[in-house]
Amino acid sequence: MPFICPVCGENLIEGKQSFVCRRSHLFDKAKKGYVNLLLGHDGSQHGDSKPMALARYEVMQSGLYAPLKEALLAAMRAHLQAPCVIADCGCGECYYTCAVSDTFAQAEVLATDISKEALAVAKRRSPRFLRAVASSFNLPIASGSCDAALNIFSPFAKEEYRRILKPGGLLFMVIPLEKHLLELKQAVYESAYENTPKSSALEGFSLPEESVCDYRKTLSGAELSTLFAMTPYAIKTAPQDVQKLESIDCLEVQFSFKIFVYQKQR
Repeated sequence: MPFICPVCGENLIEGKQSFVCRRSHLFDKAKKGYVNLLLGHDGSQHGDSKPMALARYEVMQSGLYAPLKEALLAAMRAHLQAPCVIADCGCGECYYTCAVSDTFAQAEVLATDISKEALAVAKRRSPRFLRAVASSFNLPIASGSCDAALNIFSPFAKEEYRRILKPGGLLFMVIPLEKHLLELKQAVYESAYENTPKSSALEGFSLPEESVCDYRKTLSGAELSTLFAMTPYAIKTAPQDVQKLESIDCLEVQFSFKIFVYQKQR
């Protein structure tokens, strides 16, 4: 199942250098392998910047988030069967997307993110699936075409997820829990707050399963700086506060997530 044209909604046909629909709307592939389907973009940066995407890639390569990856894959194996169509919306640099693609080898995987920088960095992982720059609030994916969708720390457009999922389709959502990275924030800010709790209720979906992935890691100052650089906090924090991390020899940090398995009601 290809992407659909963001102009007219027709299926896009993939060629060697571009995607085109039967109404001749043409979208060229970037050298990094993705296609830009974000309409009305003005060339300005959307989503993660290049430094954030590179920091995220480095952190993921280090294995810091491997326990979460394995927990997510276990949940997906328990509820999902291939062949199937899986959409990762807000995929970032495709760490989880590649793991899903490798695990579900017979699945067709689509990946979207509003950041072209993140999708460019994703090429380092040699992805074997389609990648498109697009907003999660206007997905270039046909209605009722996906067996499963992923929402991992990304903006949640509930109506778009409902639209692209088949009846009975699955939504795998990952959110940070209250104490996730709390020690990291305490090392930077005078007043560090816990994350806001989230209700598990989601209109239009049942909840067959929810689970917690919780672990601790001891990190050096350099590792803490890279971890902080991949978070949204990095762009809002004064340089002198970020520099506090560099002077730390080591710090034990809490990683804490909840994995929701939602099913679209028929």
